Amino acid sequence: MTQPMKSNRKKVVRGFLIFISVILVVIIATVIVTSLSPSTGAQGADFLRSLLGPKPVAYLEEVVFKVQDTIAQIKYRLAGNTPAAPWQIVEIPGSPQPSTTPPTDTVTPTPFTEFTLTPTLRLDLTAIFTPQLPTYTPTITLTPTATPWQPLMVPPMGSLAGEGVWEPYIQNNSGVTVAYRTFLQPDPARPYVTIAVVGFDLTQVRLHYILGTEEPYVPNAPKRSGTIPYKDLQLGVLLAAFNGGFKSVNGNFGVMADNVVIIQPIKNMGTLAIYKDGSIRIGEWGVDLSYTNDMVTFRQNCPLMVHNGEINPQVFNNSVNDWGGTVDGDTVTFRSGVGISQDGNTLYYFAGQKISMPVLAKTMQDVGAYQAMQLDINNYYVIFTEIHAENNQLVATALLPKEMVGNITRFLHPYVRDFFYVTALNLP
Repeated sequence: MTQPMKSNRKKVVRGFLIFISVILVVIIATVIVTSLSPSTGAQGADFLRSLLGPKPVAYLEEVVFKVQDTIAQIKYRLAGNTPAAPWQIVEIPGSPQPSTTPPTDTVTPTPFTEFTLTPTLRLDLTAIFTPQLPTYTPTITLTPTATPWQPLMVPPMGSLAGEGVWEPYIQNNSGVTVAYRTFLQPDPARPYVTIAVVGFDLTQVRLHYILGTEEPYVPNAPKRSGTIPYKDLQLGVLLAAFNGGFKSVNGNFGVMADNVVIIQPIKNMGTLAIYKDGSIRIGEWGVDLSYTNDMVTFRQNCPLMVHNGEINPQVFNNSVNDWGGTVDGDTVTFRSGVGISQDGNTLYYFAGQKISMPVLAKTMQDVGAYQAMQLDINNYYVIFTEIHAENNQLVATALLPKEMVGNITRFLHPYVRDFFYVTALNLP
């Protein structure tokens, strides 16, 4: 081999090693940054997407999330920490608790007081000579007492106290509970993982959708406020807000807001639609849903995860292309989703850190979502805030205070990403 060829080979090897070193440094830096500052990590990912495009960054994110997942599992095994509930459990007297003990055929006798009876012999002659007349039993109509609304009880998946128990979460001005929350421990391979679930009574609240100032992005779009309207941004009216879906670069999923189509819908995609009368439907576009005159809003985001009560088989296909050019379904990351009960009266919001698509879909199904779809994913972008009044001011608190951090009040001000918010109905 000649000297120039050897020299060229060394340069190639050196260049390759430098490239690998840079990639490793980027991965390590990304892991550290996203762990310490989710907002900075999110901004960094957006910057890389603008340089490299969505798919290369998606692959990089997959590596980062897998490294983070491995570190979390090692820490759990070495430290031997006990899994903990995502918030302080408040035991509600008289509320039904899911049983963790399988039913048995053993019957425990009820304690009783022992009596001694002295037999007495009596002969009633009137019963022999008096004719028996038919008796009349009056019909009594009982008026049932209305019971407070509450989502259906969920069987626990793990061992944490309070798991699957719905606790009152959000009340309206009349003190009526319009939303409950619970959590589940859905992944046996990761006992430290919990998914938070909020259930809204759709007979007591209304769901609304807001376009962000920048997302979903369309070229030459009119300026958007990214703000909740003033009439809804009021004490006792605004109850909660939560994240929307992917950026338009990740799937270009359909969007309509206030009767204006921003991005055309894609056939067979999971879609949440809001109608003039305030009703909500979630379904597959072109199968369950299509344009109607009374539809005012729709938001698509990937295929349905649960369709007609069954988990979509695509959930188990970890293709990046199936899920909007972002991380694949097998990757564990911060995920969120929304679902609706079969009777259409309960809206569910789901969120959890370090969860995969199959785990999220199974949780949605077990909770009672008849139709369900994924919303946004990854740290910082997944957020649910309960909103209440303190000292005549609106105050936002995160559903998962340890994971949902950074700019907690984002939905109370103009925001760059799209989001949903919830208002009270039947205001006094």
